[in-house]
Amino acid sequence: MSKTVSAWVDRVGNQQILLKTVEATRKLWLGGLGAYSLAARSSVRAVETLLRESKAMPPKARQQIEEKSAELMSTANTAIQRGEQVVRERFLRPLDFVLLATRRDIEQLSLRVIELSTEVHQLATGKATPATKPAERDDSPMIAGTA
Repeated sequence: MSKTVSAWVDRVGNQQILLKTVEATRKLWLGGLGAYSLAARSSVRAVETLLRESKAMPPKARQQIEEKSAELMSTANTAIQRGEQVVRERFLRPLDFVLLATRRDIEQLSLRVIELSTEVHQLATGKATPATKPAERDDSPMIAGTA
Protein backbone atom coordinates (compact mmCIF):
# COMPACT_ATOMS: atom_id res chain seq x y z
CA MET A 1 0.00 0.00 0.00
CA SER A 2 2.82 2.42 0.84
CA LYS A 3 4.37 1.79 -2.59
CA THR A 4 1.07 2.72 -4.25
CA VAL A 5 0.81 5.91 -2.18
CA SER A 6 4.45 6.72 -2.92
CA ALA A 7 3.90 6.20 -6.65
CA TRP A 8 0.82 8.41 -6.51
CA VAL A 9 2.76 11.16 -4.69
CA ASP A 10 5.57 10.91 -7.26
CA ARG A 11 3.05 11.12 -10.11
CA VAL A 12 1.33 14.16 -8.57
CA GLY A 13 4.73 15.77 -7.99
CA ASN A 14 5.71 15.16 -11.60
CA GLN A 15 2.40 16.57 -12.82
CA GLN A 16 2.93 19.69 -10.71
CA ILE A 17 6.44 20.09 -12.07
CA LEU A 18 5.10 19.70 -15.60
CA LEU A 19 2.34 22.26 -14.98
CA LYS A 20 4.83 24.74 -13.48
CA THR A 21 7.16 24.21 -16.44
CA VAL A 22 4.34 24.84 -18.90
CA GLU A 23 3.30 27.99 -17.01
CA ALA A 24 6.89 29.28 -16.88
CA THR A 25 7.26 28.60 -20.61
CA ARG A 26 4.03 30.47 -21.29
CA LYS A 27 5.18 33.46 -19.21
CA LEU A 28 8.56 33.58 -20.97
CA TRP A 29 6.89 33.41 -24.36
CA LEU A 30 4.46 36.19 -23.47
CA GLY A 31 7.34 38.28 -22.12
CA GLY A 32 9.21 37.86 -25.39
CA LEU A 33 6.13 38.84 -27.37
CA GLY A 34 5.63 41.88 -25.15
CA ALA A 35 9.23 43.00 -25.64
CA TYR A 36 8.93 42.50 -29.38
CA SER A 37 5.68 44.48 -29.49
CA LEU A 38 7.14 47.31 -27.39
CA ALA A 39 10.24 47.54 -29.61
CA ALA A 40 8.12 47.60 -32.76
CA ARG A 41 5.76 50.28 -31.39
CA SER A 42 8.54 52.55 -30.14
CA SER A 43 10.51 52.32 -33.40
CA VAL A 44 7.40 53.11 -35.46
CA ARG A 45 6.65 56.13 -33.24
CA ALA A 46 10.23 57.41 -33.58
CA VAL A 47 10.15 57.10 -37.37
CA GLU A 48 6.74 58.81 -37.59
CA THR A 49 8.02 61.70 -35.46
CA LEU A 50 11.11 62.06 -37.66
CA LEU A 51 9.02 62.06 -40.83
CA ARG A 52 6.56 64.60 -39.42
CA GLU A 53 9.36 66.97 -38.40
CA SER A 54 11.16 66.50 -41.71
CA LYS A 55 8.24 67.89 -43.70
CA ALA A 56 8.85 71.33 -42.16
CA MET A 57 12.50 71.40 -43.33
CA PRO A 58 14.12 72.30 -46.65
CA PRO A 59 14.33 69.58 -49.34
CA LYS A 60 18.04 68.80 -48.81
CA ALA A 61 17.57 68.40 -45.07
CA ARG A 62 14.44 66.34 -45.73
CA GLN A 63 16.41 63.98 -47.97
CA GLN A 64 19.07 63.53 -45.28
CA ILE A 65 16.40 62.83 -42.69
CA GLU A 66 14.71 60.26 -44.95
CA GLU A 67 18.05 58.52 -45.44
CA LYS A 68 18.67 58.47 -41.68
CA SER A 69 15.10 57.29 -41.17
CA ALA A 70 15.66 54.36 -43.52
CA GLU A 71 18.92 53.60 -41.72
CA LEU A 72 17.17 53.68 -38.33
CA MET A 73 14.40 51.41 -39.61
CA SER A 74 17.00 48.97 -40.87
CA THR A 75 18.82 49.05 -37.52
CA ALA A 76 15.55 48.52 -35.63
CA ASN A 77 14.62 45.57 -37.85
CA THR A 78 18.08 44.07 -37.36
CA ALA A 79 17.78 44.43 -33.58
CA ILE A 80 14.34 42.81 -33.61
CA GLN A 81 15.60 39.93 -35.74
CA ARG A 82 18.54 39.48 -33.36
CA GLY A 83 16.10 39.37 -30.44
CA GLU A 84 13.98 36.77 -32.20
CA GLN A 85 17.10 34.70 -32.90
CA VAL A 86 18.13 34.86 -29.23
CA VAL A 87 14.67 33.69 -28.17
CA ARG A 88 14.85 30.81 -30.65
CA GLU A 89 18.37 29.77 -29.62
CA ARG A 90 18.08 30.14 -25.85
CA PHE A 91 14.47 29.25 -25.27
CA LEU A 92 12.72 27.34 -28.03
CA ARG A 93 15.60 25.08 -29.09
CA PRO A 94 16.17 23.73 -25.54
CA LEU A 95 12.43 23.09 -25.24
CA ASP A 96 12.51 21.06 -28.45
CA PHE A 97 15.38 19.04 -27.00
CA VAL A 98 13.46 18.18 -23.83
CA LEU A 99 10.37 16.77 -25.60
CA LEU A 100 7.91 16.60 -22.73
CA ALA A 101 5.72 13.54 -22.48
CA THR A 102 1.96 13.99 -22.40
CA ARG A 103 -0.25 12.59 -19.67
CA ARG A 104 -1.44 9.92 -22.13
CA ASP A 105 2.16 8.85 -22.82
CA ILE A 106 2.85 8.54 -19.11
CA GLU A 107 -0.33 6.53 -18.52
CA GLN A 108 0.51 4.17 -21.39
CA LEU A 109 4.02 3.68 -20.06
CA SER A 110 2.68 3.06 -16.55
CA LEU A 111 0.26 0.41 -17.84
CA ARG A 112 3.04 -1.27 -19.79
CA VAL A 113 5.30 -1.31 -16.71
CA ILE A 114 2.50 -2.91 -14.68
CA GLU A 115 1.97 -5.56 -17.39
CA LEU A 116 5.67 -6.32 -17.57
CA SER A 117 5.97 -6.46 -13.77
CA THR A 118 3.11 -8.98 -13.65
CA GLU A 119 4.79 -11.08 -16.34
CA VAL A 120 8.12 -11.00 -14.51
CA HIS A 121 6.41 -12.03 -11.27
CA GLN A 122 4.60 -14.91 -13.01
CA LEU A 123 7.81 -16.05 -14.69
CA ALA A 124 9.69 -15.86 -11.39
CA THR A 125 7.09 -18.00 -9.62
CA GLY A 126 6.87 -20.41 -12.57
CA LYS A 127 3.12 -19.94 -13.07
CA ALA A 128 3.22 -18.76 -16.67
CA THR A 129 5.07 -19.19 -19.91
CA PRO A 130 6.85 -16.24 -21.52
CA ALA A 131 4.66 -14.01 -23.65
CA THR A 132 5.16 -14.33 -27.39
CA LYS A 133 3.85 -10.85 -28.08
CA PRO A 134 6.76 -8.46 -28.76
CA ALA A 135 6.76 -5.07 -27.07
CA GLU A 136 4.94 -2.45 -29.10
CA ARG A 137 7.08 0.39 -30.41
CA ASP A 138 5.50 3.81 -29.85
CA ASP A 139 6.92 6.84 -31.67
CA SER A 140 5.31 9.33 -29.31
CA PRO A 141 7.64 11.85 -27.62
CA MET A 142 9.15 10.85 -24.31
CA ILE A 143 11.05 12.72 -21.65
CA ALA A 144 14.72 13.05 -22.57
CA GLY A 145 16.88 10.39 -20.99
CA THR A 146 14.16 7.71 -20.78
CA ALA A 147 14.67 6.35 -24.26
